[in-house]
Amino acid sequence: MIQHKFLSDEFLSTFQNKRVPFTELGEFVYVRTYSRYLEHENRRERWDETIKRAIEYNIGLETRVNKDADIEKLSLEAEELFDNMFHLRQFPSGRTLWVGGTDVAELFPISNFNCSFLVPDSFEAFGEIFYLLMIGSGVGFRTMPYDTEKFPAFRTGVDLIFKNYRPIPKKFRREFTSLKIEGDKAVIIVGDSKEGWVSALDMYFKILTSFLYGNIKKIIVNFDNVRGKGERLARFGGTSSGFTSLKTMFEKIHKVMMRTTGKLKPIDALDISNIIAENVVSGGVRRSSQINLASEFDMDIEHAKNDMYSQDSDGNWVENKEISHRRMSNNSIFYETKPTREQLHQNFVNMRFTGERGFVNAEAGRKRRKDFAGLNPCAKRFWLM
Repeated sequence: MIQHKFLSDEFLSTFQNKRVPFTELGEFVYVRTYSRYLEHENRRERWDETIKRAIEYNIGLETRVNKDADIEKLSLEAEELFDNMFHLRQFPSGRTLWVGGTDVAELFPISNFNCSFLVPDSFEAFGEIFYLLMIGSGVGFRTMPYDTEKFPAFRTGVDLIFKNYRPIPKKFRREFTSLKIEGDKAVIIVGDSKEGWVSALDMYFKILTSFLYGNIKKIIVNFDNVRGKGERLARFGGTSSGFTSLKTMFEKIHKVMMRTTGKLKPIDALDISNIIAENVVSGGVRRSSQINLASEFDMDIEHAKNDMYSQDSDGNWVENKEISHRRMSNNSIFYETKPTREQLHQNFVNMRFTGERGFVNAEAGRKRRKDFAGLNPCAKRFWLM
């Protein structure tokens, strides 16, 4: 495929001595989030370099689908876009500003998308949530009772054990996850990649749900191949969070699974999804974004965040660390029939004091599109009647 250059050196030279109209906060956000580290030059990108990378990528998408694209016209569009972006008048997707023009955009094209949505109705869906969050996409997810009823039953009473972390040198690390069965023990050897992490979570659920592993009494997780905290992430930029957050994720999910009677409830699906989000901080910078849609009658989810706090004997508010992950999603009611005026009034009273829950008019959504199932985190907190 021919790679075209849409911004000439002559055009770019006219911006060399121009000042970018950043505020102090704006410049901080740019450097923290979008300026990629240039390994070969041992420095971060400048604003003109960042937007050049993103523009060349965006404009170049046209030539991929149209072999007869007018290159001269596209170059003029690129120059106009560059001028607008340089002066902070116009922007592409924030995700594309982050990964456009890099190997990440080619290997993980979904990373260009700000947000996504899915209905978790199987344990494999949690792996999809994990993957989407790791490549930087926000995730909307629905936990209606008829969704979680589809989850298969699973075994409880299984122990989860973590092998002491002994980091393996980079050149010997495994990229993909593997599973070893040793009698009544299953050993998950976590690979050092996004696919490896997702696969490790999938294996954990499979061990608890499949009859093939019915004799397993202990699950041992080995993180030795996971790169250490602070190591630079060459593709996505930023630094590695290490194995600790991944270990916490498995630990918390296991507690959720083992507190049940072998079937998930909507609050359990919420907790698992939020726990995954709590673990994921893309590049050590970009936090996960989630929105949950649940039944108007689900009081467990209605009070999910309220339950995070309680008062001690001195009257001080104390956070329950066991469920601190519940702060990771905006929680909203999925109204499938028109609510009464009294219900809406109570919604606003609740939001006034707790910020929860927003609401979605699913009935109106299905009039517009029969297969309407939900929204991504970019949606407004209220979809008014």
